[in-house]
Amino acid sequence: MCIILDTNTFGKFKNPTDEDMEPVWKWLDSKNGKIVYSNTKKFEVEWERGGMNHLRDQMMRAGQLKLVSEGVEEKADELKGKITSNDEHIIALALIARVKVLVSYREGDRDLFTDFKNRELVGGKVYTKKSHARRMLTKDTCP
Repeated sequence: MCIILDTNTFGKFKNPTDEDMEPVWKWLDSKNGKIVYSNTKKFEVEWERGGMNHLRDQMMRAGQLKLVSEGVEEKADELKGKITSNDEHIIALALIARVKVLVSYREGDRDLFTDFKNRELVGGKVYTKKSHARRMLTKDTCP
């Protein structure tokens, strides 16, 4: 299983003991989960602003990060003006990598939640809190 991290979650995610992020870290370690990431400009800027570059590199070395580059930028361009949110890059990555779980903060971007859950787009689920872990963070089936 793969997940995508929304930038609004970076602060909480960087703390492995955060109540809502602890299950995500356990899933990464014990269930061979992976975070899908793209090295497109938008992702690079967001991860740098969020102070995630060092952690990204560590997770890459540990095999906890899956890099997907091909087609993401083109798909994001294609989605501009066609979705509710301004997160074309996240929806594009989810579509290209076939990821159905987004980790985001409960006070996050509702438009992104709507787009991500839209069955005509991703048809995915949004993990926002610890109680979602059992049904969303399952054994690794990352394509």
